[in-house]
Amino acid sequence: MSGFEWLVHEHAGETALNGGSRVVLDDERWSGIVERVVVSPSLHVALNDVRPRRDFGIQPVEDYLGDHIVGQIMLEGGVDLDFRNGEVAVAAGNHSLLYRLPGEFPTYSFKAGVPFQSAAYGITLARIDRLFDGEIPGALLPLLEPGVREPRHVASHSSGLMRNVATTLFASGLNGPLRRMMMEGATLQLLALQAAAAMQQAPSRRRVTLSTRERAAVHEARARLLADMRDPPSLGELADAVGLGEKRLGAGFRLEFGATAFEILRAHRLEHARRALEASGIALKEVAYRVGYNHVSNFIHAYRARFGAPPRRHLRRDEED
Repeated sequence: MSGFEWLVHEHAGETALNGGSRVVLDDERWSGIVERVVVSPSLHVALNDVRPRRDFGIQPVEDYLGDHIVGQIMLEGGVDLDFRNGEVAVAAGNHSLLYRLPGEFPTYSFKAGVPFQSAAYGITLARIDRLFDGEIPGALLPLLEPGVREPRHVASHSSGLMRNVATTLFASGLNGPLRRMMMEGATLQLLALQAAAAMQQAPSRRRVTLSTRERAAVHEARARLLADMRDPPSLGELADAVGLGEKRLGAGFRLEFGATAFEILRAHRLEHARRALEASGIALKEVAYRVGYNHVSNFIHAYRARFGAPPRRHLRRDEED
């Protein structure tokens, strides 16, 4: 077994969360259970059964398998997966996803009242190569190309058989090596079924374009978003202010700026904080507060993730001494 490390994205800022291999959730954000099982060094399983109570995003921050493929089968509800390169995959009750993550994990964007029950697994590229023994289905080849630097995903509809197999991963009654053996067999079945489904259904990739008016609205929304780092508007409030739908505005942010609204806000906050630390002797707590973080620990975590060093490393030298 192995624990979780998450970064929670919310309107008010970011929060780092850590947990064990099985986490029971019951707070103002959500309720439910999340579990991760290390079946073998090359295969991990994640079981999610949660009920969000408000809108927020969550991003795993560890790369526990190295270069690998993730398979995910939705059983109930839905969630948006926001990838680093700006692509969004919609996972709903009839969706099956396979995706390659050469870098960081996507952000799972939850909506209040929309459940999220899914079975997912991560399997290394080396293991996949051994399983297919040189006969990799064509639909999976884009995921397995060497030197991939950007996230890639293949979506298809999940069959009743696929969902039934995924449901067995939640079954209780087996423990220890017996449970791991059962999970290994189920995940290999899922990989075969997802590969077959992907071969039958080519991914739909419509290019998003914006009109001149929409582009102007997106840029206006960005300016409004960054005008007040302490109390920024939500995406819904921005959409209303500039006259676009929320999903259209979100797509516009990714198309125009290569990032989600929250990623743009976070980058702006942290860059402002870095300049403040380098230029003045303001206390760390005050800098964190000014850029929208109520808790210094969350600010330090986000800062380190952004710049690869804690904020004190960038304090002006004469103020640090």
